Amino acid sequence: MPVEEWDERQTEEREIDLVELAKHIWDERFFIAKVTGVFIVIGLLVALLAPKEYQTGATLMPEVQSEQSGASSLLQQYGGLLGMSGGDLNMGQQGIIPPTLYPQIVQSLPFQLELLNKSVYFAEFDTTTTVYNFFDEVYTPSVFSYVTGYTIGLPGKIIGLIKGEGDEIKRPLPQGFATDSVVSVTKSQMEVIENMQQRVTVSLNEESGVINLSVEMPDPNAAAQVGKTSIALLKEYMTNYRTRKAQEDLEHALQQLEEVRQRFEEAQSRLAEFRDSNVNLATAQAQTREQRLQSEYDIAFNVYNSLAQRVEQAKLKVQEQTPVVSILQPVQVPLEDNTSGMVILVLITVVGFLLSIVWILIEYFVRNKNDSAIQ
Repeated sequence: MPVEEWDERQTEEREIDLVELAKHIWDERFFIAKVTGVFIVIGLLVALLAPKEYQTGATLMPEVQSEQSGASSLLQQYGGLLGMSGGDLNMGQQGIIPPTLYPQIVQSLPFQLELLNKSVYFAEFDTTTTVYNFFDEVYTPSVFSYVTGYTIGLPGKIIGLIKGEGDEIKRPLPQGFATDSVVSVTKSQMEVIENMQQRVTVSLNEESGVINLSVEMPDPNAAAQVGKTSIALLKEYMTNYRTRKAQEDLEHALQQLEEVRQRFEEAQSRLAEFRDSNVNLATAQAQTREQRLQSEYDIAFNVYNSLAQRVEQAKLKVQEQTPVVSILQPVQVPLEDNTSGMVILVLITVVGFLLSIVWILIEYFVRNKNDSAIQ
């Protein structure tokens, strides 16, 4: 057989196969309609019963630390007038938290525990409670969460019952602990923490350097409040990190100043009492006594004055080290929920239609293959 005739024959056979395939799909149109109808019902149920989630966000611009702050400049200009030497003006720079670490800070256990212990008003539930108590006691999971938990998650629940995890003692969420302490949480508490880690996220735009905060909650008012609280906590973490050493120096200087002030006032009182008792200072012994008391007073005054200057330096250093975060886009109360019922319905309907077509095609090719093998 010539090659041209062979190619024409193959083309005709492929056309015949495509016609037969299209005819087969048309013959199964009622099956396609049934499967698509079932998926439409499923889509309606999902759209109606799926829990509403509201998302809000904010855009932050972290501080760009300059080589010399305003406090340092003022001290260098007027430090001589205040009696501060040039060596005392070297305030140094504390470490700056890299913006790339902000997402890890928000996801950290101490941050999440502080956030979960904050009280929030949930308008749609008409209650004010902590975020943890809301998810632990108030919030009811959706029907599909129960279905998933007792189908896909059933083996895990059975294993948990075998291990005795169902008898877990309920205890309050840890709060007011030091960041370097050991924190112990229960399994149920950890589940709530992991849930919040997914709801509150931070991302860094490396090109512009801005920080994007995203919060998702079942209540629009709560979403905005949690977003505002997250920003405040993030600022607090940054401030504590930057000013920790300066705060310790300030507290130590204030403690020393109080001790020296008492000694200075005692020396001042002794000198005043002696002068009141010896107005004329007729004897050399009295004059010597006055000189000694005056020397003690001068020493106490100089030490007190020096520590007072040191306290002022420490205060300026704390102010210098306090970071500034500008809010470019504030948090706002979301007006609509995240999930669109129509989109869910359309997607599930399309999935059902495509699955029915795929099933028909598989059935068609398997049947033709078996027929060819028999022949």
